[in-house]
This record gives sequence, structure tokens and C-alpha cells, in this order.
Amino acid sequence: MIKFGVALENFTTPGRAISVKGIEEFAIRAESLGFESVWTWDHLLLGSKRVFPVLDSLSTVSYLAARTSKIGLGTVYILPLRRPLEAAKAISSISYISGGRLKLAVVEGWYDKEFYAAGVDFNRRGKITSEYLKVLKRLLYENDINYELMGQRYVHVSMEPKPPSNVPIYMGGYAEAALRRVAVLSDGWMSYYYNEDDFSRSLQIIRKVATESGRNPNNLENSDMVPIYIGNDGEEKVRRFTEEYTDLPSWSKCSVTSGIYGSPGEVEERIERYRKAGVDRLVLIPAFYEAEQLEMLGNLIKHYS
Repeated sequence: MIKFGVALENFTTPGRAISVKGIEEFAIRAESLGFESVWTWDHLLLGSKRVFPVLDSLSTVSYLAARTSKIGLGTVYILPLRRPLEAAKAISSISYISGGRLKLAVVEGWYDKEFYAAGVDFNRRGKITSEYLKVLKRLLYENDINYELMGQRYVHVSMEPKPPSNVPIYMGGYAEAALRRVAVLSDGWMSYYYNEDDFSRSLQIIRKVATESGRNPNNLENSDMVPIYIGNDGEEKVRRFTEEYTDLPSWSKCSVTSGIYGSPGEVEERIERYRKAGVDRLVLIPAFYEAEQLEMLGNLIKHYS
């Protein structure tokens, strides 16, 4: 059975103010409508001459943990920008506070200025992500850790409190090297703006590598974050939203063709195609985060419960 998450507007376009109340109401309503999870975006910096306001992803999730009771709390998280010890403390704390509702999608990042400002080698971000993820998992679940990594010395390190349950840690990625890391290191794949055909092809690579690595590919959960709009002008809405809010990597398969739009019937047909392509969770990005769209999506996903 396919699951449905929904993205939140914890970042917005230049010149606009982020509405904390709007984020809260969106999340609370998503919970009441039966969505499985809500998801925040992650950046430390975004834009220079045109600056995108961004609320910290984990801080936003922590706030929502106190405003909701059962919905999953997910975030896309640029791990190489944070030291594992600091990341583990924040992640374990939020998981503990929320009763184990936190989900994490670790990504390498793409905005080079963030890395320059944080003093992190942008060209080594893939390698850093892999190494940081390994020690992050140890910090979350193990005790008496003795380890050295990139100048960080862990001497008989134990961290408490630990998460009340395992925190699902997915990985993003598009290139084959990144997909191989997904298969070997993570709990699954988080894709972004992938249409069903491109998603299916990449998923087969992950499943093949997982099998070759001795892992059961059926234990890896996947998600695809895609824009959506129900209405006659849905295609135009999705296109304009993408132009204003996102920067799709030109070297990847990310494309506006991933957008789901049209009448309720057309939207259901497209969702079914994603399900057949092997998508476990669709994280829907309502174009322009319109509250009316959330209501219509809530009515639509009831058919899948």
C-alpha cells in the first residue's frame, strides 16, 4: 500500500516572510486528513543577491513535534554540513521528544556557497556524507565508541538519551555512485522530482546493488518527492511553482514531468502509475502550498487507506 507524505513551506521565495502559523496549521491539518508524514526542507544558506528565507529543518520539526501527536516528522537533511556528534544529539533528542516519529533523508547537498561558509570541502561531500552517516548511526545506537574521523576523536563516547526506536535514515542521490551508497548504507532512497519511469530505472540499480551486498532489497523503503496540483490549470501551476521555488540539477533526471496535476481522476491515474513503478511513499509538494489543495489531497488519499 502506497503511503503519502506532504512537504511544508519552511523555506519560501525571496521577499516573502515564512509563516510559522501557516506551517503549524498545515501540519496539524495533514495529520487529521490521514497523511503518513510531513517533511521539511534543509539549507543553511540559499541565495545571495536573491535570498530565500529558510527555517532550520530540525528546529521546525521539533516545533511540530509539540503541535502534533501521531504523524511522522520527516526532514531532508544535508549531513556533510554538520559534525556527526552535533547531528546525532539533535536527531536523538527530537526522536525522543516526538516518541519516535522522526524520519531522516540524508542528502549530499548541491549549493556550494553553503559548503564554503561552513568550511566543508564541496568536492568531497559524497565521501563525507558516507563517513558521517556511519558514525552517526553508531552514536545513535551504540555505547563506548572509540573512533577517529577527520580530526574528530571519539574516546569512550556514549550518548543518552537514545531514540526510543530506530530512526529511518534514507539517502538521496541521482548518480550511480550515490545510488550504490543508498543500497549499502541506508534504510532506503529519497528521490526528488523523478517521474515514474526514471524512478523505476534508478530503483532497479539500488535493488541490484543491495542484493549483491547481501542486503534484502525488500527491506529498503523508498520515497519520491513530487509537485502536485488538482485543477484545470494544474500543469501551469506546477511549472510556475517549480520555476519560483526550486533549482533542478541539470545533470540529473529531475524534471517537471514528475508533476501530478489535472482533475481528481487524472491525479489518481498518475498516482497509480507511481505505485506500479515501485514507489513506497509519495511526498506530495502542493504547488504554492495552498490550503485548499491540502484538503483536496486529503480527500483523495482516503481511497488508498
